[in-house]
Amino acid sequence: MMGDSTPPPITQRFFRACLLVLGGILALWVALELLARFWGWILLVSVIVLVLCAAVYAYRYWWGGR
Repeated sequence: MMGDSTPPPITQRFFRACLLVLGGILALWVALELLARFWGWILLVSVIVLVLCAAVYAYRYWWGGR
């Protein structure tokens, strides 16, 4: 025979699903905590990158031969 192909009991599947949900909740919690801690820096870097992109676009538009 190929081996024992019986599915795991429902309680074991339920326990694994609960652990996966708990792990997902913990991962989201850590991600939100990090985002709350560094959102000011992320916003500052985003604004700087946006200003630099706008400056490059403006330079190419006015002095780049259109």
